[in-house]
Amino acid sequence: MKNSYCLAILMLLVSSSTLLVASAQDQVALTVHVYEGDFNGSLLSGVSVSGQDAAGSSFQAVTDSNGDAVVSGQPGAWQFIIAKDGYNTLTLKYDVTATGDGSVYLQKATPTVDNVALTIDVHEGDLNGTMLSGVQVTGQDAAGTPLQGLTDSNGLVVVSGQPGTWQFNFTKEGYSPLSLSYDVTQTDEGAVYLVSADLSQGAQEGAISSQPDQQINPTSKWTQSSEAERTNQN
Repeated sequence: MKNSYCLAILMLLVSSSTLLVASAQDQVALTVHVYEGDFNGSLLSGVSVSGQDAAGSSFQAVTDSNGDAVVSGQPGAWQFIIAKDGYNTLTLKYDVTATGDGSVYLQKATPTVDNVALTIDVHEGDLNGTMLSGVQVTGQDAAGTPLQGLTDSNGLVVVSGQPGTWQFNFTKEGYSPLSLSYDVTQTDEGAVYLVSADLSQGAQEGAISSQPDQQINPTSKWTQSSEAERTNQN
């Protein structure tokens, strides 16, 4: 009886050892090479390689000075998250069925550009004229995103977008339309004026100025010849 009991314990120990060996043998390893930009780029160090193996067990490693990271787990479909500050995070699935190598690349993240706002004062006749309400303001910011607004009862409108050269169109019934370009590099205020259509004899002028209380800067002046003037010139 004692011998049978000892034999059973021995068989249990052998079985447990066999299971552990089998489990260890089931593990596979993947060496991940991480490049910058594309597969011809330089290898990236300090990249976090994390995810889950086919059994749902987590793994994590960081690429070394050679751009390599080694992770291991149960073979099958693995989930990867590959990340580094300043680069777009890469998320992917990959079938890892045997110990081997794999390569990925990360692309630099596009810097986020904060929007800026421009408050526009729209006057009648000149920059010393009364403020005009109900003026339709449309255009595009430096990224080509549409701009749109309507001056309020104080003749003010605020539009926002990506900094750079903006395109503007100002329209109001009874006034000559105004189109111009203006460099908006920071949140600021500017002024324009519209000329009454009844006074559009000869040149119709408008301008945008970052200093509403001063005279128009000639370099920012936009001139549109009237239809009558064009006819006379012909």
